Amino acid sequence: MTGKADEDTEEQAMGSRQLRRAESDRKMLRAALSLISRHGTVGASMAQIGIDAGYSRGLPVQRFGTKLALLEAAIDAIEERFLRKVTERTADKHGLAALAERISYQIEAVQDMPDAAIALYHLIVDATGSIPELKPRVTQLLEAYRKNLRGFFDQAARAGELREDIDIDTYVRTISGTISGISIQSLIIDRESGRLRDDARFIASMFIRQVARNPGEVVP
Repeated sequence: MTGKADEDTEEQAMGSRQLRRAESDRKMLRAALSLISRHGTVGASMAQIGIDAGYSRGLPVQRFGTKLALLEAAIDAIEERFLRKVTERTADKHGLAALAERISYQIEAVQDMPDAAIALYHLIVDATGSIPELKPRVTQLLEAYRKNLRGFFDQAARAGELREDIDIDTYVRTISGTISGISIQSLIIDRESGRLRDDARFIASMFIRQVARNPGEVVP
């Protein structure tokens, strides 16, 4: 009996350590995104990330090894949260209705999580310049966003909701570019205006009207 109890105690202790480790990782990644949003990737040192997260200066290096690995982990966290939220937001919708919700959410997320949005744009820009080693992960992220968007188009096509003459890939690229443009504009010009949510609905409605076989059945 004693041996079994010891094993149970050890498993509980291991589980507790894993939970603490996961929580400290989340805090460090949040601190990293906050620092990057305010000072760029250059101004987000590993030591300061550890301090801002409430831990030691050396913990980020101990946990992630390199700054590149930490930045990639931060992108992982952004992607995971975004795709999870998309699933939640579209759970009760299908086809073009789900597509409209998907478009709106990506824009609204900039207003809801401005630090993460600004940090992501820093990471995207630096991947083409000062941190080229980050480019493969950034490319993977953007492709994942497009693939996710394309999935809603395919769903609408299977449901017979799309016009037959549309080029889905062209719309996916155009919508992705429009979202990026309106998001950057909002972060620079309209950050405090709160207009982005209305802009999100307008953009979603505009594109749905263009691709829908029967727009009046989907968009008021």
